[in-house]
Amino acid sequence: MFAALNRNLLKSVMLADGAFCLAAGLALLAFSGPVGSLVGPLATPALVTGFAAFFLLWGVFHLAVGRQQRPSPAAVRLAAAGDALWVFGSIAVLLLARGGLTPAGIGIVAIAAVAVADILLLKQIGLGRQQRAMVA
Repeated sequence: MFAALNRNLLKSVMLADGAFCLAAGLALLAFSGPVGSLVGPLATPALVTGFAAFFLLWGVFHLAVGRQQRPSPAAVRLAAAGDALWVFGSIAVLLLARGGLTPAGIGIVAIAAVAVADILLLKQIGLGRQQRAMVA
């Protein structure tokens, strides 16, 4: 199993990211009020619902790219750029707006930023492997 994952790292990461984003989007839609209360007073149900819609679209994009025989390098770069923006945005929220977050909200934002940074790294590694394989 790990050999197949390693061989198809980019596809696997894109598909897993897509599936997670869809699940997160659906959960945020279903529980926008409680999630907003957990995160902090600035996380209104409307804001959480907006994030849910974004996650659903982002997940569909990732699944579409991950289903390609060889994921499009341009699409993967777009996904990586989005991940980088997410990480930088999360850092900005933690530095500039942490007063509007509960301790749980601070933890959620920080953990999500680390997870997205890890996924970004895996996408970069997978894209590099795919490009080297195309040259070889």
